[in-house]
Amino acid sequence: MYTSVRISNNSYPDILLLYKLSFGLVESAAALTRKYDTSIFGLKNVGILAKDENNEVAAYYGVFPALLEYNSKDIIVAQSGDTMTAPNHQKKGLFTKLAREVNKLSEELGIRMIFGFPNENSYPGFKNKLDWIFFGNMQKFTVRVNTLPFCELSTKYRFLEPIYRKYVGVILKTYRTDPETINLNCFNYTNVNGLIKKDIRFFNYKLGNRKCSLVRYKGFDLLIKVDTHLIIGEVGRIKKEEGLALVAAIKQLSRELGCSKAQLSLSENHWLYDILNDIMKPDESLPIGFYMIDREIIPEKIQFSGADYDTF
Repeated sequence: MYTSVRISNNSYPDILLLYKLSFGLVESAAALTRKYDTSIFGLKNVGILAKDENNEVAAYYGVFPALLEYNSKDIIVAQSGDTMTAPNHQKKGLFTKLAREVNKLSEELGIRMIFGFPNENSYPGFKNKLDWIFFGNMQKFTVRVNTLPFCELSTKYRFLEPIYRKYVGVILKTYRTDPETINLNCFNYTNVNGLIKKDIRFFNYKLGNRKCSLVRYKGFDLLIKVDTHLIIGEVGRIKKEEGLALVAAIKQLSRELGCSKAQLSLSENHWLYDILNDIMKPDESLPIGFYMIDREIIPEKIQFSGADYDTF
């Protein structure tokens, strides 16, 4: 017998324990608190925790609220986030049970759509048991660079990470820019039906992660994350003829940061997809899925970038 309860700030130690039990991942309390504090978008702690009759933490499922700009109007949506079940509580239907409870909670809170990018383990459950619909996959563009792979080595050998983080800080100090001082309209494109709104709230939330930076590099505005590789989360609007220069700039920034790869993920309807697809071919990545609460929203018209992942 399991009991379920909506999480609060007091639930974070239980979630941290589930990270360790489910994935062997030791996350800091500060990092989890930052990630779960989505109050800047109007809601936080939209998740359900399950415990057994001995009050042992068993499973968790939650979503992260965000703002969707859809047909020039702002609406609140949420991204499917952490899905965790402790090893000794698996195969008991907890994922489906908690997801349905979160769907109901989301509707009660005024969330109009839940979207997500499930991995191969989660995909069957979302598709077959939770009434999710899917439209295509994210496309991952990879730029490979010949350089000393300081970034990748610092991931493999943890004793190098503090040194590498200082190095990244020195390199990016020249290029970092403040979202308060630039025109963010370059990240919010015209003539699209829907996108996760890239306003000051979005950037302040993402930049709370110490691995993320907003930079202006060789004339390009980039939201980046240096983590295992150089991850380009978002690119300020460019012209088609600037595509080759953008790729060249990404290569050069990768070299400076000691990253042997730079990766950029986009939905196929993203404005940048066609520009990059003329230069290099992407690999198919995570499926794009939706749980529709407001049936008037047309999900296949919404475009996504890597910055929209909750892991970015």
